[in-house]
Amino acid sequence: MNRDSLSRIPFVIAVALTVLWIALLAVYLRNIGWSGLTAFAPMELAVLLAAAGGTPAVMWLFVAVMEQRRAVTQVLAHSRHSLQQAETQIRALLTLQNELARSQSAQGRELALRDLAVNAAILAERLGVIARENSAAAWSRFGAGDATVFVQAFLNFATTHPDMAERMADAVVRDNAARGALAGFVRRYQRLTQALGDDKMALEIVEEGALGRAYRLFRAADDLAMARMAPAVAETESIA
Repeated sequence: MNRDSLSRIPFVIAVALTVLWIALLAVYLRNIGWSGLTAFAPMELAVLLAAAGGTPAVMWLFVAVMEQRRAVTQVLAHSRHSLQQAETQIRALLTLQNELARSQSAQGRELALRDLAVNAAILAERLGVIARENSAAAWSRFGAGDATVFVQAFLNFATTHPDMAERMADAVVRDNAARGALAGFVRRYQRLTQALGDDKMALEIVEEGALGRAYRLFRAADDLAMARMAPAVAETESIA
């Protein structure tokens, strides 16, 4: 027997009792007859009518209350189920949003690292830090996961050339492509560290690793190059 059938039992019992009550009342009225009924005083007749209708009324009122309680219980159960479904959907949506944000963040970091590698590769080739024939091998290492292969070449060169920043500054002043790559590396690294602001561990790895050390070298060279180019820019502007 299902739940709906069980919920109908009070109604069926009420109908059966009402029919039985009406049958008993009919037998009683038949026994006393019409003459006996008219012989009742008004007060007695009122008591009889109240007893005849009051008992079924109380019983049906009880059934109505029970039915209302059942309906309220069903509404509450449905509301709890809907709330649970909504909470499940919200959790799933938040999880999806977090996964999407992590995926987008990872893609953004990958693009930033590749852009840093491109700028460092251009600088390395233009300045002769990495020979042209070794560039393909360096890119293969980058594709295999070595994100610092190009900047490491500069760091290795700087260990034997303390004036590396000055050399780079002199070179980029005479080479616009190298100048753009140097400025691009510095700008992209700054944007990358800003994006890593909430990820303290990743930020610490980048700042203290080869990329961070290369950035400080490149930043020094960029500042020197800008200082050396400033007089020429001022002279050009004054002529114009």
